[in-house]
Amino acid sequence: MIKKSPLKMVDPPFEFGRPNFIGRDFLLQDPTMPRKIDSFLIDTLGDLRLFYPEFNSWVSNVVIPSIISGERSIILEYRQGDLAGLAILKDSLAEKKLCCLQVMPKFQGSGIGLSLFEKSFDLLNTKSPLLSISEEQKNSFAKIFKYYGFEFSEYYHEYYRPLKNELSFNGLLK
Repeated sequence: MIKKSPLKMVDPPFEFGRPNFIGRDFLLQDPTMPRKIDSFLIDTLGDLRLFYPEFNSWVSNVVIPSIISGERSIILEYRQGDLAGLAILKDSLAEKKLCCLQVMPKFQGSGIGLSLFEKSFDLLNTKSPLLSISEEQKNSFAKIFKYYGFEFSEYYHEYYRPLKNELSFNGLLK
């Protein structure tokens, strides 16, 4: 899922500075870090519940455990000392997926999204990761999907929300 919305700015609750990458090693350096990252993601990206009602549960029960297992990671971009955007990636044998990409309101239109796409491609070792968006976002992302040559794959009726479609690109949702 990729989303541009008027989200609030949340400072990372890390004692370890402002990391550019959160992976297994980062989470395991402190026993309280998984809980801190969980809270940070939910606070920072909480408005995504409007498009993905189970978002908080997904973060707590899927993202955090799969970062610990080494299957997922997070890229963070900062500008002027502030969090400008982040991407959540899944890199498994079965799937290379850009799960979530968010540019903070203050930085929308500044190239942060392009930077996050490029870094995601590098980390996933592919220029065509699987990703999905809600139907309301189709027009917002048409230009960037065309730029990167993303191929529409499938409509999923009521996949996340009643009466709404989810659209996948570069592959099928599992």
